[in-house]
Amino acid sequence: MFRKYYHYFIAGLPDLFLDETEVNFSMLDFKSTLKDELYPADYRLAQLLFLPYDNKNLLLILQEKYDQFDQLGNYSVDEFERELDEEEALNTLPEYMYHFISEYREDKKSKTLKQWENHLTRMFYDYVFTFQNQFLRDWYTFEMNATNILIGLNCRKFERDPEEEVIGDNFVANAVKRSTAKDFGLEVDLEYAGTVIGIADKDNLLSSEKSLAQFRWEKLNEFTLFHYFTVEVVLAYILKLQMIYRWMKLDEETGREMFKRLIDELKESFEFSKEFLINEQKR
Repeated sequence: MFRKYYHYFIAGLPDLFLDETEVNFSMLDFKSTLKDELYPADYRLAQLLFLPYDNKNLLLILQEKYDQFDQLGNYSVDEFERELDEEEALNTLPEYMYHFISEYREDKKSKTLKQWENHLTRMFYDYVFTFQNQFLRDWYTFEMNATNILIGLNCRKFERDPEEEVIGDNFVANAVKRSTAKDFGLEVDLEYAGTVIGIADKDNLLSSEKSLAQFRWEKLNEFTLFHYFTVEVVLAYILKLQMIYRWMKLDEETGREMFKRLIDELKESFEFSKEFLINEQKR
């Protein structure tokens, strides 16, 4: 399949968030830019990365908690309300959301809010894995596995049943549900299981969170190692910015450190990629 390249967009990414020497951080502005810069098929991939905001927003709408609505989702309050009305619906939401809405309306008291959140998250992962982009499949597999390990550790700590919490149905999910081994019997078959468990064992919660963010960042770099100016680089950039966006709220100093690292990485990778492409053209 013919691939699209984003040489100028990726080269100019740092400038979107820098105003002279100050960080001018706006995820909403960046999200709007994506729609203008990406080809339609690639933009649809980018939209997947904002669906977690939509998942939260859907639950808020169903609970009529409009004041907590997050604008970073793909769909507005009006669009959600239209799609919740069977007579007005235009079927613009992902299919899994309609299934969720139907189940929730049928018997919302059958689950706690946390259980409904988990159920929607499982539906989201199933939906993402229907897409053929290898970067997204690698990333969400990693995210699901790492999250399930953390869930398993917390369930042990607080004596809760992991069956209710675990996402997906792969070998990692099944091991977390059933194994009593310290590492859930995963260290042989999942090379990063020990790293995730070691990070989670830290006494300092903030330090643990920072280490997990660092590890996720490294994985994104690993998954885009041989991609130059492709949509995968843009997708990784979006995910890193979402991490920074979260840390700006939790700990601004950490968020700014992460942002500086992102800018440095982009400048370095652009210079390397430019040289690589020039050398390739000379062959």
